[in-house]
Amino acid sequence: MSSIPSNLARVPNLLVSQVMLSALQRTNQALLGTQIQLASGLRVNRPSDDALAAGTISVLDDIIERRDQRLRNLSHGESVLGNLDAALADASDMVQEARGIGLSQIGIGSDAETRALEALVIDATLNALVNIANRQYQQIFLFGGDATARQPVVGLLNGLRYQGQGDGLSTDLGLSSEISITIAGDEAFGSLSARVEGERDLDPIMLPNTRLVDLSGARGFGIALGSINVDVDGTDVTVDLSDAHTIGDVVTELQTAILSVAAGAGTTVQIHPITENRIEIMGNGVDITISDFGADATAADLGINTTFPGGVPTTGADINPKLTELTLVSSLSGITVPMGTIRIINAGQTRDLDLSGATTIQDIMNAVEGLNLGVRVEIAETGDRLDFINELSGGQMGIAEVAGGMTATELGVRSFTGSTELADFNRGLGVEIRTGSVDPITGLPDPAADLDFRVTVKDGGSFDVDLAGAVTVEDVLDAINAAAVAAGIGPFSAGLAADGNGIELTDGTLPVGGTTSVTALNGSHAAEDLGILGSTTSAVLTGEDRATVAVESVFTHLIELRDALAANDGRGISLATDRLERDISRLAGARAGVGVRSRRMSDAVTREEDLRIQDIALRSEVQDLDYAEAAIRFASLQQQLQASLTTASRLTGLSLLDFLR
Repeated sequence: MSSIPSNLARVPNLLVSQVMLSALQRTNQALLGTQIQLASGLRVNRPSDDALAAGTISVLDDIIERRDQRLRNLSHGESVLGNLDAALADASDMVQEARGIGLSQIGIGSDAETRALEALVIDATLNALVNIANRQYQQIFLFGGDATARQPVVGLLNGLRYQGQGDGLSTDLGLSSEISITIAGDEAFGSLSARVEGERDLDPIMLPNTRLVDLSGARGFGIALGSINVDVDGTDVTVDLSDAHTIGDVVTELQTAILSVAAGAGTTVQIHPITENRIEIMGNGVDITISDFGADATAADLGINTTFPGGVPTTGADINPKLTELTLVSSLSGITVPMGTIRIINAGQTRDLDLSGATTIQDIMNAVEGLNLGVRVEIAETGDRLDFINELSGGQMGIAEVAGGMTATELGVRSFTGSTELADFNRGLGVEIRTGSVDPITGLPDPAADLDFRVTVKDGGSFDVDLAGAVTVEDVLDAINAAAVAAGIGPFSAGLAADGNGIELTDGTLPVGGTTSVTALNGSHAAEDLGILGSTTSAVLTGEDRATVAVESVFTHLIELRDALAANDGRGISLATDRLERDISRLAGARAGVGVRSRRMSDAVTREEDLRIQDIALRSEVQDLDYAEAAIRFASLQQQLQASLTTASRLTGLSLLDFLR
């Protein structure tokens, strides 16, 4: 309340007024603050009310806001996964129905007309499955992986191309490990690309401007930059290579360091002029020993952690330059420059690609991409060879030579060579070879029953071929040629097709215009699987390419089932139906994976809501008002104000006469 301090005996009226006014203001401010608290229900309405509490509230507000956003993300994720689960369920039902149709059309109980009608049903199923693969939820493609804004599956030529990327879209869910809310197409529909892997190391040469990051290093771990120790006839010098960017920088630094110790000694450091993939050092009259410091491995990675005797040009280890998009074709080993023409086959389309104008790896990539065949070229993970990738479901890709050329072979990407394994034929089904036959009467081995096919030449002669033990195409060619020689058939030879892919049987016997034929024996499918079953009146019987590379996806298998039904191909129907069984299992696995993610999200929502409640409760303790305490304080301040006003009215009415009484 307002009062005159006891230490003041006599005070001016102005001071009395100021003291009373100040006291009244403080009481009114406290009363107003309490009224605001009662009206808002908050103890702290602005930072000046309680700076420490305001800081705590600010932190808690931020935490709660983040939790609210995570809850929204989790809710959205649950919705996306729910739609994804429904899409997978629809896809699984469709594939199971297609497999049922395939099973019903196997055997003698179906005719060509029925199968042709069922082919229309499978075609409709295929179109419906493509629509599922392109299904969206809130403008997010469910099967696009990370590329959720682009339609995942599009038609190209006679097949389907997958355009998605990555494993799936992730968002901030506040979890220790990420959960993808979309999935990649291959997780649901199978492998969506297949490749012809380069079979030879292209071993590019190393130029002075070759970047160190483009070297695999002598140990295969790249080049770890650091300092190395160079001993020149007992004198040590440290060479810091931490700032080197190219192999030319390394050569220059080493040359400078060595000459600083052995000036005028004629020491040379250079890229080896013959192999062009390692460093050569010659100390003219001085021995040079190079080693690493401690845990550094720079010298080991450069392949020079050894002694280079004086007067003898000595090379380090191969530091394996890697292919890059800018690698010159002329720097590749075993490549004839300019290159020739290669043939690329996919989805029934054939393109002859002239690579004579290609000067870099990137030029090759761009030329292949420009064909728009669903084929692309990439550098293998090993960095030493090229891979041709088939991205087209329903398309079977082959890389072949043209008119006896060698470009595809030199690049190591011809898909049908002597080293091609028979196990890779016919989409991994291999070649059926009869072996180990037993005479049903005697119980003894029956070699005659192991014969796979018979070759009949133009002059009427013939020979039988047993492919037992054959593993590669070269083994097949050797077996055919050996059987022809043993039967005295000639001139006759089996080899690789000079134009395109496949096995060529060249029959030089007379008469010209006679028939050369290959027929199966003992029920063997070997000749059919090799693509040489048939006959011709020309001088050369060229087989089919059965080592093509196909995308093993559910789309491919449905296309094959549709085409086999339309062609009344019983074996094709059986093979396609068997492959659909794996697709059903894959879809079930993908759906199970989505279910696990949904459960994790559901658990995360529960945990996040519990934590949010705890944070709100803590903030309430700091920020919210205790109504009972505030009400009592408000009543007390009202009494204080009333008393202050009464005291002030009395004090302002006193005069000197009141003190003289």
